[in-house]
Amino acid sequence: MKRSIEIAGVIIYSIFLFCLSATPGSDVPKTVMSLSLVFHFMLYFLYGLILFAFFKNPYKAYLAGAFFAASDEIHQYFVPGRTCDPVDFLTDVSALATAIVFAYLWKPLFTFLTSSSREL
Repeated sequence: MKRSIEIAGVIIYSIFLFCLSATPGSDVPKTVMSLSLVFHFMLYFLYGLILFAFFKNPYKAYLAGAFFAASDEIHQYFVPGRTCDPVDFLTDVSALATAIVFAYLWKPLFTFLTSSSREL
């Protein structure tokens, strides 16, 4: 059951990121665009934690996240009013790396927080 929840988390969050990227540039508020890198970092930091919880391996989690970030930027090239921005990609992979290092170094706490067998 726990593995099913982890798989669902990865799939749902990946779809969420894809939908955000599919939003045409004209529909994105200017305040969001001005804080684009902050949002990229926050979204991909959380994605890194989700991927680490799923893969339990920092290398696999990072590679999966970096591949998704690259495909996400390429996808934005085809969305009206959006661009494929290398700075966004670098922000995404930096956030992934930060989250995965954080989760790896704090693995006992991270394992406790993502464990379904803990008692309240």
